[in-house]
Amino acid sequence: MRSIRCLSLVVLTGMLAGNAGAQTDPYRPNALYEGPNKLNTWSISVRGGSPQFYGDLREYDFWPAPHPKEYRPASERGAVGFGLDVNKQLSHLFGASLKLDAGNLRGAKSRIYNSYFRAEYFQTALVGNINMKSLLFGPRKLNRWKIDLHAGFGVLWFKSTAYEIGTGRIKRMSNITQEIVDRDGPNGPYAGLDVSPKKRSNAVVFPVGLAIAYELSPRFDIGIDFVLNNVNTEKLDATVGGDNTSMYDRAGNRGNIQDYKRGNSDLDKFATPYLTLTYKFGKNAIKVGRDKVWDSAKGTYNLRYTDPRLLYKPERILSMSEIDSIAKANRPKDIDPRLLIDSDNDGVSDYFDKQPDTPAGSIVSGAGVAIDFEQIVNSLTPGQACLEIFANVNFDSDKSVIRPEYNEMLTRIVELLNRTNCRLQLTGHADRRSSDRHNITLSERRVQAVKNYLIKAGVANPSRILTEAYGAFKPIGDNTTKQGQEKNRRVELRFLP
Repeated sequence: MRSIRCLSLVVLTGMLAGNAGAQTDPYRPNALYEGPNKLNTWSISVRGGSPQFYGDLREYDFWPAPHPKEYRPASERGAVGFGLDVNKQLSHLFGASLKLDAGNLRGAKSRIYNSYFRAEYFQTALVGNINMKSLLFGPRKLNRWKIDLHAGFGVLWFKSTAYEIGTGRIKRMSNITQEIVDRDGPNGPYAGLDVSPKKRSNAVVFPVGLAIAYELSPRFDIGIDFVLNNVNTEKLDATVGGDNTSMYDRAGNRGNIQDYKRGNSDLDKFATPYLTLTYKFGKNAIKVGRDKVWDSAKGTYNLRYTDPRLLYKPERILSMSEIDSIAKANRPKDIDPRLLIDSDNDGVSDYFDKQPDTPAGSIVSGAGVAIDFEQIVNSLTPGQACLEIFANVNFDSDKSVIRPEYNEMLTRIVELLNRTNCRLQLTGHADRRSSDRHNITLSERRVQAVKNYLIKAGVANPSRILTEAYGAFKPIGDNTTKQGQEKNRRVELRFLP
């Protein structure tokens, strides 16, 4: 008996511990089970069956015995039991149930005891279950079936009375109440016995069992559930067990049941084979079809029957041909190559340049047309609106020193900045003849050289000078020729509002 209790506690503890360990799965958002897909987890079951008592007042071990007609009230047949379960599936392999039971028990034994008993009971228990079907056969086989081993602990409340076979005389009761003493009078059979304040006795119970269920529909299951209740008492049949040398009854028989001295027999137990009907809660309930293909887009499966890993679709790795096909299908239209070319190196691409052959070092408008920069500067008034003007400063190979031919232009730009509200964007570039890291650093030095020149030349507000550096990533010339390389070694100047 002690080993059965230990087994029950170990199974329940292991279930809860195993479920807690499952929470480490990295892709589970807010669930106690593995997987990102939502599944239904709650259900309720009703049960009905015929309990069979195993203890002192039991004629045979496995099947209730009939008795002769004169002993008909002592029949062991006809006990009934009912149950209601509230079930929560914690993971595909582990679940928990709150079980509520009520019923009656019958038993009799003519040898030694010459007694039969009747008992009424109520029971509540917390039970953990293990999904043996998936453990033994895997989640893809027998997917309409569920086989569970379950174990737990609870409390049993009972009221038992033992009668004499043949006469029906009350011989023993699990609890003697004041009502019974008063009814039988001061000279009755229970006079002088200890009176219990409770009408029912209670004892700890350890239920273990096996349940087999079949999924009739997304909402209903039908099945059988065999439960063995190990009760931590010997007075469930109102009888203290012994052997054929022990004394009979209170007056020369089995002693005072109220004293509850342990006899020679084992603790009482009773078993019940139930028929069960389960209703599964949840939204959009579905079950897997005969094709055994799980698709979470169709609805919500129940965690009792579906391993969440069956709903997890790993990312597909595309082949190179598939990647090429997708890239070709989504490839944008080719851009006009003139957007990438600036033939005269004036800062305006050929696509927009209305004068694509301006002399080197020219200062141009936004349309690429050369302008008389000196005339524009002289005609400006302080605070005048910004004009769209472009210019380039070119550099020698791997140098960031401003060549003398650009000094006058940069001086005029300082005057323009001081007379208007413009900002000046400086963007540095390099040719392709070195590493990306070197080219970025070089283009940054070139931009800084131009900015420092402008500041020294008298820019009133240096914060209006913005800088960027792209290295060799934005060429305007062919890096395989000297002419193209020289175009790429530049700092672009662009006036912004």
